[in-house]
Amino acid sequence: MSDKLIKFPPETPKQRLVGEILFFIISIVIFGLFGQYSSIEMTFTIIITICIIINLGIRFLLVNEKGDWVFLLFGIIAGGGNDFMSMINGVYRYTAIPIIPNLVLPIFMWLFWGQAFLLFRKLFNIPWCKGEEFQKDGEILNGWVDKELIFDICLVIVLRIVIYNTFMMDMWIPALFYAIGIGIRFLIFPPKKNEVHIIILLPLAYLFEGLMVLFGLYIYYNPIFPGIPAWLMIWWVLLVPIVLKEFFDRFEYLLKNH
Repeated sequence: MSDKLIKFPPETPKQRLVGEILFFIISIVIFGLFGQYSSIEMTFTIIITICIIINLGIRFLLVNEKGDWVFLLFGIIAGGGNDFMSMINGVYRYTAIPIIPNLVLPIFMWLFWGQAFLLFRKLFNIPWCKGEEFQKDGEILNGWVDKELIFDICLVIVLRIVIYNTFMMDMWIPALFYAIGIGIRFLIFPPKKNEVHIIILLPLAYLFEGLMVLFGLYIYYNPIFPGIPAWLMIWWVLLVPIVLKEFFDRFEYLLKNH
C-alpha cells in the first residue's frame, strides 16, 4: 500500500479520510460562494444543489468504498430528519429559498448531511478513533442492542424534547440540561479512549458549523462562538463520538459479515 496521504483510489484509512475531507471542503467552498445569495434568489439554491450533486458524483467515482451508499442514505435520513424536526419546531432556520417548500430545509442540506456522515465514517475508521470492533454480545435482539445503546437512544430523545422547549430561553438553560444529561451518561458509561480522541477533534466540527452560519445558510437563537449556541457544542459531544459511532460500528459489522 502507498504511504502517500493523497491517492485515488485511496487504499488506507488515512488516504480515505484525506480524500473525503477534500470533497467536503469543496462543498464548504460552494456554500461560501453562493450561500448568502440563496436567501435572495432561488437560482442560487438551484446552483448550490447542482454543484453538491456533481461534487458527490465525482466523489463516488474517485474515493468510493464498499458500503458508502449505506452511510450516505443514513446521513440523509438521520441528519436531514433531525434538521427537519428542528426546523418545524423553530430551533433554527435555514435562509435559502427552498426548491421544494414541503421539504422545509433545502435539498442540498439533505445531501450535505449524507456527505457529512461519509466523512464521519472515514474518521471513525482511522486507528486513533476506531476502537474495538463491534461484537454481537448485547443483551437484546440477538446481541445487536446493549444497555448502553438503549440509554443513549433514550437520552437523545429526551434532549431533543428539551431543546424543542427551551431554545428561546436564556442560552445557559438548555446548555445546563444538556451538560447534566451527558454528564450523567459519562458517569454511568465512561467514554472509551477512542471516543475521547473523537471528542478532542470536535472543535473542527464547530469550525465547519460556524462557517455555515457565517456564509448565511442558517441562523441559531442565542449563539455564542462561532455563531452557534452552547447547547449545540455539548450536544455534539454525545451525538458524534458516542451515538453515531455506536450505529456506524453496527453497520460496519453488517458490511463485513454479509
